[in-house]
Amino acid sequence: MKRQCLHLTNLLLIIALALGGCTRSRAAESAPTPIAENPPQIEMTATPVPDMTTTATSVAATVEPPLAKVEALPAAQVAESVSLPPLSRTVNILLLGSDRRPNEPNWRTDVLMLIALDMDEKRAAAISLPRDIYIDEIPGHKANKINVVDYLSEKDDPGNGPALLISILEEKLEISIHHFLRFEFESFKQVVDALDGVELDIECRVYEYLPEEDIELYLEPGVQRLAGKMALGYVRARNQGGDLERARRQQRMVLAVRDQLLAENQIPHLPALYAALNDSVKTDIGFVDAIRFARFGLNLAEDDIHGMVISPPEMVRADWRGGMSVWVADWPKIAEQIQTVFDRPPLIETNTVGEAGDRVKCP
Repeated sequence: MKRQCLHLTNLLLIIALALGGCTRSRAAESAPTPIAENPPQIEMTATPVPDMTTTATSVAATVEPPLAKVEALPAAQVAESVSLPPLSRTVNILLLGSDRRPNEPNWRTDVLMLIALDMDEKRAAAISLPRDIYIDEIPGHKANKINVVDYLSEKDDPGNGPALLISILEEKLEISIHHFLRFEFESFKQVVDALDGVELDIECRVYEYLPEEDIELYLEPGVQRLAGKMALGYVRARNQGGDLERARRQQRMVLAVRDQLLAENQIPHLPALYAALNDSVKTDIGFVDAIRFARFGLNLAEDDIHGMVISPPEMVRADWRGGMSVWVADWPKIAEQIQTVFDRPPLIETNTVGEAGDRVKCP
């Protein structure tokens, strides 16, 4: 399909939900309407003033008939609408973060997050999937971890990589995924720097050396403002708490970026943001929807943003498959549990609370 650059306004969406830039349309109707460079001038002609001798009878004759009575929906139809699973009434966006680097052919997806926007109830949710979940059936390929599916599909069909992952998750999770947004970690780092860093409350000590990014990470608990390089290390480190704790940190970062957008004037940063995102973020979200989603996300209160991380023991279990340490998913259980995401505490609390309700202890 044709690739097109999205307007600068789309930056609002990406930052509000985590990051955005240049797009590939997934459906023709999502593409913005072209704007002529030199729109034609409209010839203005005066409208004749009606003769003020018009009779009352002639005016009355032009009055529209009263609106027809609107019949109420049958009770059964209303009940059916109310009983639909919560995530069948949301706009679902798959957020993907890759470690793709210039001049390196292979890459993985290290961030897999489902963003659900409930436009009617004015609430949203972030659901994180561990990158090491084992997928036993990948069309055209042998079984592997979920974090290589986007890469394998992109290699088979350049420009259409997320489609295969979306189809797999739609089947496993029993939901529709309406859009995707994929960003590269290098762009994430540049965006944080363009924002002059992101302020974050570090709950647990984080320390790790990431040789691929040349990052020596050592963060003590407390409020800190992280520059791009340290922010990238924060969302990628897994020495403390493994894949699941990393997923929680990624959710915290999404919330921190959103809060900063609300608290600080970002208009001076827009040129740098655009440069950072122009070539390294792909999405199929159209121009009008981008503005709508951005306004929606930025107007939500923190208490209206919920979150969960797919975690053991109920939803996944550790195992060894194909020479790899993986999470084996109980997909029916996951499909059931994600429908309860809006019943959980707000994301700001949920991503530090375990399944039993106790606070996650620092590793």
